[in-house]
Amino acid sequence: MPAALVIFSTALASAQQGNPSNPPVTSPSPVLTATSTIAPATPASASAMTPAGMQAPAQTNSGTERCSYSSIRVDGPYIAMTFDDGPDAKLTPRLLDILKERHIHATFFVLGERVMDHPEILQREIAEGHEVGNHSWDHKALNKLGEGGLKHELADTSDLIKQTIGKPVTLMRPPYGATNPRLSRAIEKEYGMKVILWSVDPDDWKDPGASVVSSRILNGWKESGGAKPGAIILSHDIHKGTIEAMPATLDALLAKGYKFVTISELLALESKNSAPAASPSSSPSAQKTSRSKKKAA
Repeated sequence: MPAALVIFSTALASAQQGNPSNPPVTSPSPVLTATSTIAPATPASASAMTPAGMQAPAQTNSGTERCSYSSIRVDGPYIAMTFDDGPDAKLTPRLLDILKERHIHATFFVLGERVMDHPEILQREIAEGHEVGNHSWDHKALNKLGEGGLKHELADTSDLIKQTIGKPVTLMRPPYGATNPRLSRAIEKEYGMKVILWSVDPDDWKDPGASVVSSRILNGWKESGGAKPGAIILSHDIHKGTIEAMPATLDALLAKGYKFVTISELLALESKNSAPAASPSSSPSAQKTSRSKKKAA
């Protein structure tokens, strides 16, 4: 057994105790909220709960060492759209059409069992400039699995994705955001994937309606902030309301001057400056871009 997973397995029993059974296949607010800034991580709210009923553990202060990413400090108006739980035979192609019309690239965190059924959709995603990440085989909470279960959920999914798109997988999003620093480090060390969480969560898996999804992405919702530079926005391409929300949502973000990048591109754009990036709509150049887009429309 690899050293990192030996350490993880030793602590697994206590972490599992009291955990309820798996909730529906969705990705609600993360169990662990990580930060990608140079400053030490901000502790998660003591009252934050996942739909599974598990309390979010306090973030440990690890200095500059990062075990997962929920946002990136950037110097410009860059954001990343991410979509989980696909591919879906009907909805994902519709979403790809919407993104293509706007020349937007996104990151898709896919399930192995769905990739088996629709490999051609993954191939289209790559051909059109999108990025594909691992979201496990069948959406099990990884922090409740032993080594054998982890290998199936992570390695088998990555192998299938690589066979399908012809390139290795370097990004992973844990179902339900259910991870912890030790598990996230093991995923990166043993499986070669960075753990990606999110900073904007519209709870679209609850099907609140297209206009609500759009408003929550733009303006924030509960503990989740709205879109801002460096944000990683979570949505799901298996819900009709989410797909219906995307045209208005993406157009509004474009009008504000945001530029869409994949997760890997966002990581590469990380700023070393200590000051946070300004909102794109606050800069004269961004305002000019916004006015130009409105006029063109």
